[in-house]
Amino acid sequence: MATSRKSANPTKTVLLTGGSGVLGTALVPQLRHHRVIALAHRKAPADCDAVVYGDVSQPLLGLGEDAYRELCAEVDAVIHAAGMVKFSSTAEEMETLNVRGAQGMSRFAVDADAPLVHVSTAYVARAEEIRVAGGEQAGRAGSSPSLYVTSKLAGERIVRESGAQAVIVRPSIIIGDSATGEISETQGLHTFAHNVLRNRLPFVPSDPTGYVDFVPQDLVARAIVTLLDRDVREGEYWISSGPHALTSHRLTEVIIEEAAAQGITVNPLRVLAPDIVERLVRPAFFDVVPTWAKTRLDRLLDMSAVLFHEHPIPSSLTEIPGCESAADVRATENAWRASIRRMIQNRYHVYAAA
Repeated sequence: MATSRKSANPTKTVLLTGGSGVLGTALVPQLRHHRVIALAHRKAPADCDAVVYGDVSQPLLGLGEDAYRELCAEVDAVIHAAGMVKFSSTAEEMETLNVRGAQGMSRFAVDADAPLVHVSTAYVARAEEIRVAGGEQAGRAGSSPSLYVTSKLAGERIVRESGAQAVIVRPSIIIGDSATGEISETQGLHTFAHNVLRNRLPFVPSDPTGYVDFVPQDLVARAIVTLLDRDVREGEYWISSGPHALTSHRLTEVIIEEAAAQGITVNPLRVLAPDIVERLVRPAFFDVVPTWAKTRLDRLLDMSAVLFHEHPIPSSLTEIPGCESAADVRATENAWRASIRRMIQNRYHVYAAA
C-alpha cells in the first residue's frame, strides 16, 4: 500500500503517538511549526491540530481501511513515542505496546512513505547486565526493568527489519524540564529522590563514582524535532548525558543541598556497592526486618541495575545541532536541581512535616 514519496516541505503533517505521556507533552510545544495529528488510544493530548483514536498494537492501527488509507495520504512524518514504561507491567503488556506497537507504526510509516522517529531507550546498552540482575530471576517480579529493556530491544529489531525510513532515538531516564523541573508524571528517578527526601533509604546501592544517566524532557524533545526538521531518515541517536552524567554520590548530594536550602533535613546517606549489599546487608538483616522493608530494598536493588553504573552510556548530543550545550556536567546538574526544587515546591508541606 506504499504511496508516492511526499515532497520536502518545511511544514509537515506529523503523526504523533504517546502525545499525552511525559515525552509527548514536551514534544507538542516544540512541534508548533508543524501540523500535529495525535494518534490517541484513550486520552487525547492537548494542543494538537487533530486527534485520531486508534490502537498502535492492532492491524491498521485499529482504524477502518478507508480511514487508514486517508491517514497514510495525509501524514508526512511519524514520531512513535508511545510505549509501556512501568516496570510492574506484565510481559503481555510490554509485548502489546513496545513490540506490536513498533510493528504497527513501522508498517504505517512504510505504507505512508513517511520517515519514522522511533523512541526506544538508552538502557538497551545495558540489556545483558539488566537481564542477569533481573528481579524476576530472584523471585522479585514486578520490580525488574528486564522485561522493559527486552521489549524495547525487540521493538528496535522490528523497526530495522520493516523497511521503514527510520531513526531510532534512545533517551536515558527522563526528568523534568531543564529550567522549571516541570513534568507531567513522576519517573523512577523522582521516586528515588522522593525516598531520599523522606529519609526512607538507609543507603544507596551504588559505587560512589558510578554514573547516573538522565536527560531533561525538553532536551529529548529538542533532539527529536531537530532530527525531524533536518529530514534525517536513518541512524541511531543516544539522547543521554554519557560522560557528563552525575555520579551517584553527587546526585544524592544535590538532593540534600536543595532540601537544606528549604529547611528540610535529610539524613546522611552511605553509598554501598550492590555486591556488598547482597553479601553482607541482605543476609544480616533480611530475617529481622518486616516484609515491606524487604520489598523496598528489593526494588531499590533492581532499580540500581538501571540507574547506577560504572561506565557511561553512549551519547550523541554533540552530533545534534542545538543540543551540544547539554553535553556538560554543569548543565546536567542544573537540570537535576530544577527537578528537585520542583518536587520540593509541589510537596514541601509533606517533607517538612515528615
